[in-house]
Amino acid sequence: MSATARTPTADASALRTLSLVLVLAAAVGLVFGTVGFSAMEADRGLAVNVTDDASAYLGYEPLADEVRDGESAAVVEYRNRFGGDLGEFDVDVSIADPGATDATIESIEPPSSLERGSAAAVDVTLRCPEREAVPLAFEVDANGGGVSVSLDRTHTVTCVPTGPTVTGVRYTGVGNAFVDVEGRNATVEATVWLTAANPGEGGPEGPIRSVTVDRLNTSNPVRPQLPDASNERVVAVEFPDRGVAYFHPGWDGEKHAGPSAGDGVERAGPLNAATVSNTSVVDENDD
Repeated sequence: MSATARTPTADASALRTLSLVLVLAAAVGLVFGTVGFSAMEADRGLAVNVTDDASAYLGYEPLADEVRDGESAAVVEYRNRFGGDLGEFDVDVSIADPGATDATIESIEPPSSLERGSAAAVDVTLRCPEREAVPLAFEVDANGGGVSVSLDRTHTVTCVPTGPTVTGVRYTGVGNAFVDVEGRNATVEATVWLTAANPGEGGPEGPIRSVTVDRLNTSNPVRPQLPDASNERVVAVEFPDRGVAYFHPGWDGEKHAGPSAGDGVERAGPLNAATVSNTSVVDENDD
């Protein structure tokens, strides 16, 4: 008796196809493991899309959450865990939302290749007029040893402006002053010492108090940046982090000798109400 050939049913064909797909998926998992690529292709056309950076064949790790204006910093690092070198390693760095920030990228220093088992950082130099969060987009395209890989990530850093070098304080009278700096204007921490009453009156001018401004804008006059300064007169402007203060040129200890304008007289800090009351710069200024 001869056997009759039978055509596989549609269900059997579908089951066989599914089995082959699962076997192939398992093989891909064994070969490539967990990889942190946006996309990857091997020389036989296999492709995967996964996002676990911790154990990736192309490792990615943020290094810095804060950078200083104008200073190069290693922001992120890449590691090659493939079995061969990535001879071409192209990194593009941009600000993810340039319209929402005043910061700019001055320069980047990426690796041009990445040898097997090695790691390399991407150095970025930012410019920023004020402290702010800057989202940086890192886009990598690399290939070598029959493998090509791309990886897109965004890492946000805080850009900290470099404080200007204070060179002095110019008084326009007893009511206002301007901070002189070397280089471009920015913000500085300042403590402004104030007293009451009119200059030249007999006796002390009243209580001495201080107002600390964390971010005094050096491009603007001092008084409008002081909260609740009322009609008080400016005695001195102190810069605590620099250990220096500039007294009004007419300050004669507990009172202003007159409402004169001119350059502030430098004194070492830190100051307190007692040292301000006991300091006179009039004689030195006259000399």
